[in-house]
Amino acid sequence: MHGIDASGVGARHRRTGDEPRPALPSAFYRANFWRAGLRLVRGLPAWLVDRVCLGLGAVCFRLDRRRRGVVVANLLPVLSGDRPAAQRAAGRLYRRFAVKLADLLRLENGETACQWITNPKEREVIETVRARGRGVLFLTPHLGNWEHGGLLLADFGLRLTVLTLGEPEDELTAARAASRARLGMETLVIGHDSFALVEVVKRLNAGAAMAIAIDRPAGAQGVRVEWFGQPFQASAVAVELARASGCALVGVTFVRRHHSLVATVLPEFTYDRRALGGREARRHFTQQILRAFEPAIRDHPDQWYHFVPLWAGRNAT
Repeated sequence: MHGIDASGVGARHRRTGDEPRPALPSAFYRANFWRAGLRLVRGLPAWLVDRVCLGLGAVCFRLDRRRRGVVVANLLPVLSGDRPAAQRAAGRLYRRFAVKLADLLRLENGETACQWITNPKEREVIETVRARGRGVLFLTPHLGNWEHGGLLLADFGLRLTVLTLGEPEDELTAARAASRARLGMETLVIGHDSFALVEVVKRLNAGAAMAIAIDRPAGAQGVRVEWFGQPFQASAVAVELARASGCALVGVTFVRRHHSLVATVLPEFTYDRRALGGREARRHFTQQILRAFEPAIRDHPDQWYHFVPLWAGRNAT
């Protein structure tokens, strides 16, 4: 088995001056609030929950100046530096995110009904990699309703394992893992211990289908790439897993359009496994993967849900 450099996963490091300053998770992202949200969506009609969430999203946008500034700064490169456009998109993003959370809570309550819009040609990409019988790693940014992807992949007979970092509380991590399990998905937390990646490689070698978000900034342990014309410290974990296992890499997005979810499957990311032995080759491939998602994020900037700083040196005011 090839060795794995777990860049950006589970590593603690000293910040350097040009890294984006981390933002703490919201005080509301806790197990007790999550349980309250689950009860709320069970007890009220969807239209009322969505209306309440829209209002809460608008209030949070107005009151949380610091985090609002982070979101605007994150969107500036996507919108070619147009600050008024970034501010408007940030306002829509807050409202959309609030409704997305209600969607997610309904999903975790077992309300799985949704309308899918898919492209038959793109579905063939998944069918092709599935037919090989090898492992496949699905890559997605924090765009739209990505948590619903496991339900669509179940249509292909794929049982998805979600690779994730731990939540702010162990109790919340366990609760969310239990919710995914009820929907036929497994959770594997890779944020605490880089040895967890060895287990990931084993499963990929055995033909597992896994998914990972690829746009979380990795800090000094990541690889420096150019994304949206900006320097970005990206995690190379997906590329490291490909080098170690030879798995297929497939990019997917799930964005909301009115009352439907639009699933888009990118062409498979092909690679020469031997060539990924060099760090520069892995950096270049990581950049290639991230850039492939640029058009989707530009098309839907108000569904790119990032509330932590992404870019070094950006003014978040």
